[in-house]
Amino acid sequence: MSDKPKILTIDDNALVHSIVQRSLDNKYDIFSANNGEEGLQVALKECPDIILLDVEMPGLNGYDVCKKLKEKEKTANIPVVFLSSLSNLSSRMAGYEAGGADFLIKPFEAPELVAKLKILTSFIHASANLSQQIETATHTAFSAMRGSSELGLAIQYIESSYGAKSLEVLANKFLALTSNLGLSCTLMFIGIKERSFYSSSGGNISPLEKEVIATIYDKGDRFTDFGSRTQINYSKVALLVKNMPLNDMDTYGRYKDFLPTMLGATDAKVKSLDTEQALYAQSLQLSSSFSAVRSTLTEVGASLEKNQADVVGLLQSMLAELEDKIPRMGLEDDQESYIVNRVDKTIAEAQVIIDSSANTSHAFKSVSRLLQHLAEKQQSLLDSITQKSEESIEPEDDNTGEIDLF
Repeated sequence: MSDKPKILTIDDNALVHSIVQRSLDNKYDIFSANNGEEGLQVALKECPDIILLDVEMPGLNGYDVCKKLKEKEKTANIPVVFLSSLSNLSSRMAGYEAGGADFLIKPFEAPELVAKLKILTSFIHASANLSQQIETATHTAFSAMRGSSELGLAIQYIESSYGAKSLEVLANKFLALTSNLGLSCTLMFIGIKERSFYSSSGGNISPLEKEVIATIYDKGDRFTDFGSRTQINYSKVALLVKNMPLNDMDTYGRYKDFLPTMLGATDAKVKSLDTEQALYAQSLQLSSSFSAVRSTLTEVGASLEKNQADVVGLLQSMLAELEDKIPRMGLEDDQESYIVNRVDKTIAEAQVIIDSSANTSHAFKSVSRLLQHLAEKQQSLLDSITQKSEESIEPEDDNTGEIDLF
């Protein structure tokens, strides 16, 4: 209501209009209508703060006019004071039923009218203050409920993100979160080898949009606002929000607090996935290396055993040949003795070498068995990682099992 309230008097009696004009001229803006139809038109046009309405009028009576006023959104909340020469209970009940706020008996004096209007004006002010308080309380309650809902979404996302074993799965979970908030977003992950992009619309992302996101990320600022768009950057993830609620600054501010928290958790998860992928690749490489080294050692051991057998065969063949040839060579006794002694000595030295090679072969076999054991452990690790990746497709699965490396 303005500093100088508007009063509309609807009455077919000119004397009533005169009394109202004299009594209220200095404190109110006065409007007049001589019948119900005219009064409805003036009320719709001027939207008065209070209406003084005669009950007994030709055509539409006061009760009918009041009912029509209450049916229209523009005039439904305007207080109506009925003016009537009838003071019985049935008249007052009819006025109350029609939607009136007070009842003033004709003829009335100016002080009585002023007193009525003061009371009604105080009531209007109190109602307006109460409405404002209700609106504020309602807004606070809705804000609290929205905050509670967002907290629930955050907890649900963080819990489900633990089981994500790929960037695509993690992106889908994050974009489902932002879609629940009514936000249209594009997400960029900075992986070990390349940058990958995901959109909440599920469609293709234009080269220009990718370039804009990457360029803003490379600038290094945490927040970048342009129009209704906001980009938030972390070391391993960047989020472009394309429809920030600029017309609702409370929600806008809440989202600028909420989204970085979610992105911080996502950034940590991307780093974890990078580490898991690096360890998995390293495990594959180690497994391959174990197999290659074991194969090589097995081949070397087999070759060593073969060489030992060849040496033994050669020595035995040489000894048999000498035993056959020496008696027929016509050598002196000392010459025969020298050759035989030299051969015996050579055979003894060869036997030492063969025995040493046998120890080496045994060591090769021990190392080969150890590598076989390590290869089996490494394969067990790879199988466990693969199995966990398959099980973690469902976020409810428990992935807390420990893996024995060696």
